[in-house]
Amino acid sequence: MHLFAGLAFAYQAKPEDKINEWIPDKARVRRVIRRVSSTFWFIREVMQYAPDCVVILPENVRDRLKQKLLTLCHLYDIETRE
Repeated sequence: MHLFAGLAFAYQAKPEDKINEWIPDKARVRRVIRRVSSTFWFIREVMQYAPDCVVILPENVRDRLKQKLLTLCHLYDIETRE
């Protein structure tokens, strides 16, 4: 996942993090690669930081998050491209 803004600076490494580093060619972006044992709990954790956090991989988790966001947009009458 990539972390932005204040979250990137405030993030504290967790034992399950495999990589926790600043991305050199992207200003103020932290890359965190972590082992996830429960996709359900990972998505719940990430959703609270959605404006400052983007899941890059694995693709299936990224797709599930996209679907949740689209569902929220539809529930709140926010138009999307789909």
